[in-house]
Amino acid sequence: MLEAFFTPIDKQLLKTYSKSAGTLGGEMKLYGSKFPDYHGVDVAIIGMGPNADQVRKQLYSYSYNFNGITVADFGNLNHNGSSKNANAGLRECLIALKAENIIPIVIGENDNYSDALLKAIPFNDIDYALVSPEIAYNPDSLTWKLQQKKKLFHCSFIGIQNFMNSHASLQMVSDLFSELIRLGQLRSQLPDIEPVLREADVFEFDLSAIKYPDFQSAIRQLPSGLLNQEACGICRYAGVSNKVSVYILNQFKLKAEVPTDAMQIAQMIWYILDGIDNRFNDVPHLQNKNFTIYKCHANSGEDMLFLYSELTGRWWMQVPVVGKKKKVAPKFIGCKASDYDIAKMGEVPEIWFRAALTNS
Repeated sequence: MLEAFFTPIDKQLLKTYSKSAGTLGGEMKLYGSKFPDYHGVDVAIIGMGPNADQVRKQLYSYSYNFNGITVADFGNLNHNGSSKNANAGLRECLIALKAENIIPIVIGENDNYSDALLKAIPFNDIDYALVSPEIAYNPDSLTWKLQQKKKLFHCSFIGIQNFMNSHASLQMVSDLFSELIRLGQLRSQLPDIEPVLREADVFEFDLSAIKYPDFQSAIRQLPSGLLNQEACGICRYAGVSNKVSVYILNQFKLKAEVPTDAMQIAQMIWYILDGIDNRFNDVPHLQNKNFTIYKCHANSGEDMLFLYSELTGRWWMQVPVVGKKKKVAPKFIGCKASDYDIAKMGEVPEIWFRAALTNS
């Protein structure tokens, strides 16, 4: 069934790399003359157009150091080039991959894939993470569409730059349970991004978030932004997340005269794979014996519950979902030890307060 969605990988690429032991090109399952056996595949690379082939030229030469996952490259998705057709094809493809428990890494073009994601994600209360220089909350954005369908639980806008975001846009997202991680904040404390990404379901990276000197093929070219190594670090944290089931890199058009841009995307994919290969799989649950439960009572009357993983030393906070008419399972979000320290002193951590405010 999956074969019907894809076009085989360029034969010259296969000829160059398929016999290179220890490399991604030599160790991955590749769609050449025959579609690979996808049973047991954990992660699949999917291209949406010609950009993907340029990335593959670099990616296939990188080392295959993954012991816990099986990776495949299914080739490029079949579509006629229109945004509507690409979204329709990607939607059906993502549904089929989800049924096989395969995590896709999508090498996009400069299209908006919000319709495909909206209709392909099979559950409510979605946690969405977007790396972008500006807050994407408008009728064309995935955040907006999820909110209108009442499917959005939490969203994170990562790497935003103040000069690109109006006061009006900041006010619009104030009604959402959201995180706004500014570029300066991200740069000074990159590891703090891990708890933000830990419970995300969808991870999207707009390549415009990388500054122009480090990446010249973005649709929006900016003098300030992420450094290339910071982009790779974010991708690895996204890979480590236990829950991300779709990765999309988009909003770029590679230039043949700047080969390092294809290398940049290939490195980001490699770090996503490295993160997935090193997932901790410490899923928060009140009955999980690997977690210690801590209860705190704030001076203002709120009761708060924290989970601490004895395996990894990571913290989660149970956030209030008080506006539901029917009973729902507890909702957890990644947090820092400092959030627990604040609660222990009788104060309410900001993230708990925002969850209560926006879910009431």
